[in-house]
Amino acid sequence: MPITAGTGSTNQTMTVSAFKKLVGKTNTGNQKAFYEETVASSIQINTKRIFGDDIPQSVPNPTDAIAAGDLYNTYSASAGGADIVQIVEFDVIGFNSQYDADADKTFGDVEYFGGDESQVSGEHGYYLRLSADYNTSSSFGGTAPFSSSQVVYASNGALQLVHPQFGPATSNGYFLELYTSKGGTRINDTDPTDWVVDYYNGTILVQDYDASKIPTYAVAYIYIGKYADEKISDASGSGGGISYSRTAVTADTTASVNDVIIGVSSSGDLDNIEIRLPDASDLSNGQYFLIKKEDNFASTVTISPSGTQNIDGQNNSIVIQSGFGAVNLYTDGSSNYFIY
Repeated sequence: MPITAGTGSTNQTMTVSAFKKLVGKTNTGNQKAFYEETVASSIQINTKRIFGDDIPQSVPNPTDAIAAGDLYNTYSASAGGADIVQIVEFDVIGFNSQYDADADKTFGDVEYFGGDESQVSGEHGYYLRLSADYNTSSSFGGTAPFSSSQVVYASNGALQLVHPQFGPATSNGYFLELYTSKGGTRINDTDPTDWVVDYYNGTILVQDYDASKIPTYAVAYIYIGKYADEKISDASGSGGGISYSRTAVTADTTASVNDVIIGVSSSGDLDNIEIRLPDASDLSNGQYFLIKKEDNFASTVTISPSGTQNIDGQNNSIVIQSGFGAVNLYTDGSSNYFIY
């Protein structure tokens, strides 16, 4: 793509813009100027938008998931581990970026070569949106950005597709599949329309418009695990950093995911106290609690699991009855706690 004077931009700026197009991070057509990029790229992000959990390496591709009726299933990276990815349906909606991408064009003083073949003016930019029935179809979510009709790019990275680069070298199920409609014709990866996906923003650029292959439906995996900032916070709260903490408790309470040592003090022999454990899936694999009765009263400290979750394989509470007794617990980060 020749770069000439006339656009009021430096060579460096235009080179960066050209690089974005080369790596598939552009969200406008090749004939658009860099300042017409209205959706941010994923070239620079912080820990709130970096995957913190291992990505499962064995997931079905969308075609097989559709055939098996497995849409909205979730998958973990290890047996019994927390759910990390989910396969979902998307509506594909045009950005209203219609133009004629025939080859050998000019934009001001800049000459560009926009398309590989003769074509008419049509839509080239699209964005992904969770289906309108996501909340009823999925057992996960219900809270933004994991909610019906959520636009991916509008979440500013809180909702991301899993890029195929996170998958295995062979039998990689993370490639987005694009269709003309739900149950309609699939637009294959090698289709002459030459389409590319920005998995971070959930946008699609179609280079060569074809009126018979307008995408309206897609299936791909989204990330539902913890981001890097959460993992760092968990590690710090679990004694993983150089920091330690003790939480003093004098009444019934639910432990926080950031608690490590919980010191329980009663006011007398009849002042029994209950410590309710947080949902194990909200904690990291191996995260632990030390719960200590810090008095010698005849009162008890009851430790209860969340919902139907287990402590040592049983959905029962455990009780500290002796003065100055203690219990150590760790979790698998999914649905179980274990005494150690």
